Amino acid sequence: MSSDQAIRVSGLSKCYQIYEQPQHRLLQGLFRGRKQFFHEFWALRDVSFTVKKGETVGIIGRNGSGKSTLLQLICRTLQPTSGTVEFEGRVAALLELGAGFNPEFTGKENVYMNASVLGLSQEEITARYADIVTFADIGDFIDQPVKTYSSGMFVRLAFAVVAHVDADILVVDEALSVGDIAFQNKCMACLRRMTERGATILFVSHDLSTTQTICDRVVWLDGGRVARIGDPVQVSREYYIASLGKLAEEIPENHIIQQQETGSARYTEVTVVNWSPEKTPRFKVGDRITIRFTLLALADLEPMVNAISVYRSDGDWLIGQTSRDNGMVSWPATRKGNTVKGEIILDPVSLAPGEYLIALAAYSTDYQICHGLTDRLPGFTVYADYPTWGKFIHPIEWRPLPDSAQ
Repeated sequence: MSSDQAIRVSGLSKCYQIYEQPQHRLLQGLFRGRKQFFHEFWALRDVSFTVKKGETVGIIGRNGSGKSTLLQLICRTLQPTSGTVEFEGRVAALLELGAGFNPEFTGKENVYMNASVLGLSQEEITARYADIVTFADIGDFIDQPVKTYSSGMFVRLAFAVVAHVDADILVVDEALSVGDIAFQNKCMACLRRMTERGATILFVSHDLSTTQTICDRVVWLDGGRVARIGDPVQVSREYYIASLGKLAEEIPENHIIQQQETGSARYTEVTVVNWSPEKTPRFKVGDRITIRFTLLALADLEPMVNAISVYRSDGDWLIGQTSRDNGMVSWPATRKGNTVKGEIILDPVSLAPGEYLIALAAYSTDYQICHGLTDRLPGFTVYADYPTWGKFIHPIEWRPLPDSAQ
């Protein structure tokens, strides 16, 4: 391991033996491996990466992707099936809630026990005890058995301990999501101070906004394997899109437009104009998106109002607007066999990063008759190069005002 590395994970794998019935475990021992009574579950498979000293690295992925298993292997509370973990310096870990606490001990007794396990002497613990209690801020509960604590109290005390042991490497697994916002702010400030003094942090969280904000790099785990390692904004965005659904895989190879058969009209073209080579059109927040459509009249059509709906790929309906909304009252009447063509322009696109489905419709001007209606069709992907929250990136102007205090 090079001198600038704090952690090196090489070919790390963890396999569990899953027994369908309790007696199968006994039979496995009796047969001494001559017959297998279990099936294998690989929680991790061939995971490799390095973390530099002073770096904050986030671990993201869906539930069951191997995040917690990876951290436990790094902390050596689990043994790997294969592969190695190397690290340099003192490691402090905040893993599953209450881990390392004796429920019968008081908070004070657990502080001394945990801090000593993390390498502090009794004198060092005593010198820092007042600061630990102040940071935890659980009042008189510090002298009560921790079995009486709420989940928030557990986290407060546990984080207070690891924050005061001068760890070279801090491993945090989802613990901060339990505390209130004031405590989370206190923890974020503590993490900042730790990185400023050169500590290395591994951070697991489902909160992508926090991950993008505090991490230097992100490791995305998918099915126990590394899917991507890189810039936190870029990787978090790709993970978020993947978590909503595989939109590109839904595009039919024959480009058939799935739609309702009305007998009045049929869409023969719905195209998102795209200058990128990807199968799914990709646009950056603020770009111009053009959607072209062609509607074939199967019967004589009266004047029409066209409509578009935009859905996030998890089904959330975000936009529902008609051509009447921005001043174009209607398309003219159309004879059977002729076509109506048009463009729908989103400029600038203000949707948050994600994958989106679209649906088009054509109505009579009183909206009572639907001449054409598509199903939800694969539409486009939106991305950004900065952390984002919410569903829309609405154009906003910020103006500082002069201080009115005299």
